[in-house]
Amino acid sequence: MQKLKISSQSTWLLALLVALSAEACSSDTGGKGAPDGSMADAAVTTNLDARSPDAPGTDVGMPDMAAMDTGGADMGAADAAAVDAPSVDGAAVDSGQASPAARGQYLVDHVIGCSDCHTPKLASGAPDMTKYLAGNATFVTTPTGDALPSRNLTPDPTTGLGSYTADQIKHMFLDGVVPAEAGTAALNPTMPYYVFHNMAAQDADAIVAYLQSVKAVNNPIPPRSAAFDVAVPADYLDPTTIPSPAASYPQLASAQRGRYLATESGLCIECHTQHLPSGPMPLDTSKFFQGGEDFSALFAGTLNIHPISANLTSDPTTGLGDWTTGQIVTVLLAGIDDQGAGICPPMPVGPNGAYGGLTAGDALDIANYIKSLPPAVNDVPDMCSWPPTAPPVDGGGFGTDGAGMDGAAIDGARRIDSAAIDSTSVDTSSSG
Repeated sequence: MQKLKISSQSTWLLALLVALSAEACSSDTGGKGAPDGSMADAAVTTNLDARSPDAPGTDVGMPDMAAMDTGGADMGAADAAAVDAPSVDGAAVDSGQASPAARGQYLVDHVIGCSDCHTPKLASGAPDMTKYLAGNATFVTTPTGDALPSRNLTPDPTTGLGSYTADQIKHMFLDGVVPAEAGTAALNPTMPYYVFHNMAAQDADAIVAYLQSVKAVNNPIPPRSAAFDVAVPADYLDPTTIPSPAASYPQLASAQRGRYLATESGLCIECHTQHLPSGPMPLDTSKFFQGGEDFSALFAGTLNIHPISANLTSDPTTGLGDWTTGQIVTVLLAGIDDQGAGICPPMPVGPNGAYGGLTAGDALDIANYIKSLPPAVNDVPDMCSWPPTAPPVDGGGFGTDGAGMDGAAIDGARRIDSAAIDSTSVDTSSSG
């Protein structure tokens, strides 16, 4: 059976990066509105266990695998009902976290994985948690020297978001615009604001509350290179085009919650849908969740792995039609596929990855949504195994899951995806 090997957030910029030299991956990458600014954020948060204690109400530890039924039986409705997960489509978002800031931390650290792109890296490749969310000046660097930094998201008043209002911050990650000297500037769509545009207002407010509560870090970030400038924001995803679970799906309420987590507040749809090389919409909306995004160039010369995002539809031959919800949950929380193998980066799974901190209920909701996807034939070659057969050239160690990979190689794969901001702390049209 095809393994669930994958990828992290990516936008149409990936088409550019894949065409570039492998040098790009060895760099330290780590509403509706008018144009401006830039936000960077990813779905690949690594080693967050090195940070502060988990927010109240979040289940960030390793799941009870015995209770998870990794042997293949589907997890039932009672499992989902036992967890207070977000609810959308007419129902209020009921997060179960003790405060908006706690809910925001859960979204930032585990549903989206903002830290993966917005926290700089140490020489070892581990995140520098003394600069948590303080931006990465070389988030994306091309062989020509052009760079797309990720923005300092901390409330530092001079180099971060401290001088921005809550509405301005939301305008950035929901609409792809940021205040600039001459009005507003468009964010580069490497930051998938076009996905977050459909996020529930309550969750957007929670993200802002959390970003405004973290430790302020003075970390100047340079403007983005002109090569990454865009004239206007990308088109937002039309929620009516995003697949919805059929009314006959047995765990309908859970799958509807999962749809929100996978396509509006999270980024499964962003990595598992092929991107277009140009045009106003970064995603090929005719191929939602069919996989096929090739991330190989991001690891050339470092790990030399060939991860390609998997077909998540319910096609039994080329997709996940034969998988159980329990097996999908195991991938998210434990970083292990249906054959017991690890998951290739940049998929942020397992105890060291962002998704390893999902609550059991949210993981099950996402699994139910994935199981509800209609079948689509798209044979994605399985070209990656984890851990690799040989260590990276720098002798760095490997973890047991993709999110625990060593060093700068993962930086090239990091995506500017989530409630975070890209580029410079200076408000200019060349930022982000």
